[in-house]
Amino acid sequence: MLLSPKGASRSLAAVFTPIKSRGLVDEVCGRIEQAVETGLLTSGQRLPNETELAAALGVSAVTAREALSQLRASGIIRTARGRSGGSFIADDVLPSRERALAQLHELSRLQIRDLALHYQAIAAACAGVASRRSDAADVATLRSFIPAADDDSLSWRLALSEFLLEVAAIARSARLARELIRLQADLGTLTLLPCADPGYRGRTTVILGDVAAAIEAHDPGAAETGVKALISATTDWLLTEQAKSY
Repeated sequence: MLLSPKGASRSLAAVFTPIKSRGLVDEVCGRIEQAVETGLLTSGQRLPNETELAAALGVSAVTAREALSQLRASGIIRTARGRSGGSFIADDVLPSRERALAQLHELSRLQIRDLALHYQAIAAACAGVASRRSDAADVATLRSFIPAADDDSLSWRLALSEFLLEVAAIARSARLARELIRLQADLGTLTLLPCADPGYRGRTTVILGDVAAAIEAHDPGAAETGVKALISATTDWLLTEQAKSY
């Protein structure tokens, strides 16, 4: 299994599950690009080799080769030769505050709210199912993704993303996990912005703890409410920030 910055990640495994429409190079590239935008794949991280990627995604070796070539041409990945070589996420694809602000002002308030509602619906469904299926090991893993107070904003953003994807992993639903990845990619770098705010970080730390406790207690209602509160906190922060420019 691939490794995330925090160690083995079951949620990252959703990126590398079979593609239904075989032979679609764009679909393979889209999976990788979404994982980079979400923060599941980070600069310097090694991708599976061509054979492993083809097997994981259920596509031909030719498709995997073409996808890697396309990702290389677009600057998403770099390739190194030798015994320690392979394909790696490029060093200059980190999300930036400037790109996040530009994206924030390109979206309308209605678009942000609509995206948040969809995100809430999918994440809440994951939380409800996870609370019924969780065991002690699941909850321990989930709590490991609650960020520390001194983590930087990029680490916070990744931890929040991984936390919700781990909820989907506990729900044992690769389909829901992939939909969360897609929605997080739609949000793009936007979620980097509130993670630089100590007030937001303090609020979300409490909410994450509440969600983990609800899943541990097998309380679907509380788990769903907590996840919705988490996404609402992010949405409200973004809308407030956007309003400052009007």
